[in-house]
Amino acid sequence: MANSILVRGNDYEFTLEMDGTYADTPIRYEPGILEEIYAKVLNNQPFQACEFSLSNYTMMRDRGADWMAAIPVFANRDFRHSIIWVKKDSPMESAEELSGKRVGVRDYTMTAAVWLRGTLLDEYGTDWRDINWYANSEQRFPTLAGVPLELGDGDPETMLLDGTLDAFISPRPRDLQKSPEDRELRPIFRDVATVEREYFTRTGIYPINHTVVMRKELLEEFPNAAQAIFQAYCTGKANALKRRIGTTFVPWGKEYWTETMAMFDGDPFPMGLTESNRNNVGTLLRYLHEQKLISELPEIEDLFLPGTVDFKEN
Repeated sequence: MANSILVRGNDYEFTLEMDGTYADTPIRYEPGILEEIYAKVLNNQPFQACEFSLSNYTMMRDRGADWMAAIPVFANRDFRHSIIWVKKDSPMESAEELSGKRVGVRDYTMTAAVWLRGTLLDEYGTDWRDINWYANSEQRFPTLAGVPLELGDGDPETMLLDGTLDAFISPRPRDLQKSPEDRELRPIFRDVATVEREYFTRTGIYPINHTVVMRKELLEEFPNAAQAIFQAYCTGKANALKRRIGTTFVPWGKEYWTETMAMFDGDPFPMGLTESNRNNVGTLLRYLHEQKLISELPEIEDLFLPGTVDFKEN
């Protein structure tokens, strides 16, 4: 019998002060490597609650993984216009030019790639089916029929640099580890921040990437587990916002704190199924269905543990 719930996830500024008792339930937060944490969920290995890819969670539920459920905590968000990389000397300047091109991504089903493909179609008329996709052989989920995807052993970033690919999708290419003058890649959009701000102004979407999932059996030992985990994240976020030092909340850097807070009405990371979050999650679900990654379009409420859809921040 555990005497507290262990929640695992990335090491964010807003998870620094999450340890405590909420809804009469002790919570401990342990930061770790997301790939290792994800592997426990994907392989149904022991865990209590953890941060997890919202797209992969939805895909697992679509495939019958009913032993877990999500809590409407959204631990990671990011705009995805900045993850399309081309060589510095590439003539491509717009997303429309990706049609017919060969584009690489390490994990085809990661949430960032799902958002990117949906955004390409919605915002630029570039159909993901008109792009020749390349990904690594080891994928989290089998390739479905109708997906124009080639699997191979080559590294997509290396293949872009040697001219085998025209573009590469990645939130964190290795090239960013180099000094700015030595970098060989650039985003396809020259002024990414302006493009992202215009997108948010038009759609109201700051794309959600990760939720928090828990084993349903956890409720047998901790009946208030979901409420406690929700409150822990809300408290950690509130404390981080007061400190005003967390770049987690400001996608364009701390120097834009005031401007960003005004744009997001003071909170870029709202928790719970608010109207804006429903629009956000619903858009991602539509993208998953359109991209043939799930067989049926689920109701938003069906993804979350019963009783949690009405959770609200204090």
